[in-house]
Amino acid sequence: MSAEIIEKLDKLALELTMADESLSDLQAVVGFGQIIDDIKTSLASQSPPGLSALFGGISQVFDKFMMGDAPADSGSTAIEIAGDSVTLVREALDGTIEADEVVKHLNTLFGTLKEKFDVALGEAPDTSVKPAPEGGPEEEGEVLRSKISIIDENDVVIFESFIDESTDQINKIEEFTMALEENPDDKNIINSLFRVFHSLKGAAGFLELKEINHLCHEAEGLLDQARKSKTQIDGEYIDIVLAVRDLLEKGLTFLDDTVRKAKDNLPDFSDFLEKLDIDPALRMIDNKLAAADNGDEESSSRLGDILIEKKLVSPDKLQEAVEKKDKPLGQILLDMGATSKEDIGKALEEQQERKKRKVASIKVDTKKLNILLELVGELVISQAIVSENKVLKREENLELSKNIGEMAKITGGIQDHIMNLRMVPLKQTFQKMNRLVRDLSRKTNKLVNFSTFGEETEIDKTIVEQLNDPLVHLLRNSVDHGLESPEERRAAGKKPEGTITLGASQKGGNVVLEIRDDGAGIDMEKILKKAVEKGLAEEGRSYTDEEIKDFLFLPGFSTHEVATDISGRGVGMDVVRRNVHQLGGRIEIITEKGKGSNFVVKLPLTMAIVDGMLVRVGEERYIIPTVAISESLRPQKSQLSTVLGKGEVINVRGELIPLVRLHELFGIPNARENISEALVIIVSTGKESRGLLVDDLLGQQQVVIKNLDNRLRGIKCFSGSSILGDGLVGLI
Repeated sequence: MSAEIIEKLDKLALELTMADESLSDLQAVVGFGQIIDDIKTSLASQSPPGLSALFGGISQVFDKFMMGDAPADSGSTAIEIAGDSVTLVREALDGTIEADEVVKHLNTLFGTLKEKFDVALGEAPDTSVKPAPEGGPEEEGEVLRSKISIIDENDVVIFESFIDESTDQINKIEEFTMALEENPDDKNIINSLFRVFHSLKGAAGFLELKEINHLCHEAEGLLDQARKSKTQIDGEYIDIVLAVRDLLEKGLTFLDDTVRKAKDNLPDFSDFLEKLDIDPALRMIDNKLAAADNGDEESSSRLGDILIEKKLVSPDKLQEAVEKKDKPLGQILLDMGATSKEDIGKALEEQQERKKRKVASIKVDTKKLNILLELVGELVISQAIVSENKVLKREENLELSKNIGEMAKITGGIQDHIMNLRMVPLKQTFQKMNRLVRDLSRKTNKLVNFSTFGEETEIDKTIVEQLNDPLVHLLRNSVDHGLESPEERRAAGKKPEGTITLGASQKGGNVVLEIRDDGAGIDMEKILKKAVEKGLAEEGRSYTDEEIKDFLFLPGFSTHEVATDISGRGVGMDVVRRNVHQLGGRIEIITEKGKGSNFVVKLPLTMAIVDGMLVRVGEERYIIPTVAISESLRPQKSQLSTVLGKGEVINVRGELIPLVRLHELFGIPNARENISEALVIIVSTGKESRGLLVDDLLGQQQVVIKNLDNRLRGIKCFSGSSILGDGLVGLI
């Protein structure tokens, strides 16, 4: 049973990492609810019994989101609680934490569920207030007073490590805040600040440093509003964040003093930290959030505004209810007797209708966009054909030609805007992978520094939707197979922390994704040996590196001796290649043993506008994407030389560049063969350059890329085609 539960837990954990923080995707919420209900049923016979009750509570939470009854902006909290619960159950089933620790964590999670989501929980551990520990009871109003217990030197090391790491984090807060003051609209800085507070909150919660944990939690809420553009970044906002930063620094000083005291009084030292007064900072945060609520442009769909608009409650009563903030607004108004349950129900229905109307006004079916894009592409081609008509060159048609030219500008503008509707940045996809790598690093006990670049690179939305699985598999492999353990890295003379980089760029009309790691690289001998064992390769035969790499993409192939919950079952790389090929792309592996690997995924644009240089070879015309062109020149015969009688190169400022005679490659008659009479177009892929010999340049123009038919995709040299102004096809 445990294996079955763990499989369900892992599935839920992976789904949660990909979830939108607002939990606005109803289909995804329903999916979460089904998985959670399955886990609840499976846990019914497990011990402790509170585990099943916990997931019963979480199930109620997701039901609230499904019904639209969840507290505003509470999606991230629900995801966090569900994620913490998954971790707790796994540790409880594995026996890695003691029973009393399980109960303690259950109490915390139950308390959050009751307080934040007001759910009725079933069978739960005893959550009654325990007697205060030695050292005196906590006085009323000092619930957040932190007490630390240090048993031996190991505990001292844990707290000292927390102080060192948190000091660095606090310095980052100041650095990021100063940068934010200079660039208040920079979402990257806001996200960085948010991550710092989130990390501090989690570590402080683990060590039961209540004031620091609570202060970071509230600061997170303030930053979350900024991430959603609901709070204005102004001088007051910066002052609040810096005030929180100074309080955190003060709290670390108190903790450091207590740890120093503990080192002199071991074993079994226990004491309260000096009280950290965080109330002024909390009031500042609350006031800022309240001001943001009052200035919210979406006030037309807020419950209180609807109640006043419908004259179902008086403004004075509403203000009184808002100031209480201890329960959902509707419940407070009912408790006050300010309105009836029926009126609250009507207002909630109106609120949902307004939200639906707003969503309907901004969301467009992807299929409709695809159809529109196709039609605009055809319009552009037709426009070009009309513009190239020889009849328009006659003197009596000059006015018509001018009008058609003006229409061409409008058509081009429509085309550009439609293309932009289909293009989305990769930033959101990359950010989802951050959590995945972090979780994998914990599972594998590896230190991982995850970085990204090119997040602003835009790609067609349909491709983005299908990129998730390949990226997940490749990053899993990088963490599990690619990076060594800290001990192995030290032995190899490397830093204990490995680096994984996820990046994107646009090259030669392609979007290029890279997943790099600085790990052990791919051991070709080991792969070949495993392939021979599985009967995939012939023993004694010589294979090239590229042929050996191809074994990695075969179904069922894995170099792991024992399958884990991360990898080792031989499922993954074959899925990656299949998905990439379905997108019309290809995947390459660049690796060096002992230094790391780089998985390069090249994806062509399924349909796009590209700036192209139209060239002539004999009577044929071809299009070369301008992004791939470095320069064009008419070389002298003295620049041409032959290498071992096998190929030609031209000398361009001391660099020898291989020459490709297109008329020979494609078998085109009547083309210019003398290079001093023809032109050479230098094209580059970033790594290599080639000189393409053409007869003439016909000009630069924007063309609509059409994918080659599946039967023609194996033909080398061509990435697509386009219909030219005279109606004939030009190959790209």
